[in-house]
Amino acid sequence: MCFSYAINFSASTLQTQLQLDNPADWDIPLPWETPTNDEPMVSPGYFLSGFDRPFLPVITRQTGAESPTQWKLSPMRWGLVPHWCKSVEQAHELSVYGLNARAETVDEKPLFRDAWKAKPCLVPASGFFEWQTIGKNKQPYFIHAADEKPLLFAGLYTTWVDTDSGEELSSYSILTTEANGLMAEIHNVKKRMPVILTVSQAKSYLESNSTVRSTMLQPCEDQLLTAYPVGTWLNAVKAQRNVPQALLPIEKDFPQTLF
Repeated sequence: MCFSYAINFSASTLQTQLQLDNPADWDIPLPWETPTNDEPMVSPGYFLSGFDRPFLPVITRQTGAESPTQWKLSPMRWGLVPHWCKSVEQAHELSVYGLNARAETVDEKPLFRDAWKAKPCLVPASGFFEWQTIGKNKQPYFIHAADEKPLLFAGLYTTWVDTDSGEELSSYSILTTEANGLMAEIHNVKKRMPVILTVSQAKSYLESNSTVRSTMLQPCEDQLLTAYPVGTWLNAVKAQRNVPQALLPIEKDFPQTLF
């Protein structure tokens, strides 16, 4: 699963990683941390929980008759709300289930299948958090790219129109798959992980149809990732977890009883 991750990089870092040398191919809001509806996007974010419904950067591919293919970085709310949603109350309820989409059933579930067919996206992250179960205890880990570059999660998005206010809300979900060897040791109960794409896979993912995309929904190679344990104070949901100390290894962290 993936219910919390970190973002600590610039838009130019993503541009370089995606090898978008022509500025005309890369569309970002200015400043890129601020979405159009004036709700602040957290940047940098050290511990971003999907249950807080944050607005976070998502990469999509835009095409038009009068313009070349363009890669767009946009703020969207984490927790997919399908286009057929009927009310604000239903939107809130569905968004809880829309944080993650299982790769094995994404083309079947009503919540995801329309977005899966037509609206792929990439979700950039510095790394993500997962918990290892040890007896009755849970040890959080921070997992990130071995080369320290941003990770690119496979995702899907959609736009819902509030029937009362007419306001548009773009939201997204992160695709998950079975755990690779490393993640099976960490997430040792449910044994799931986000679908993590290489740069070449990421470009193909945005440009391909759902049949081709489905072949990419596999666990990444173990050597692409590295992980270390972080403070167990992150288990306290009422703690202020979006702080730089969230990313510190245990041996460099504050005392475990700080919170």
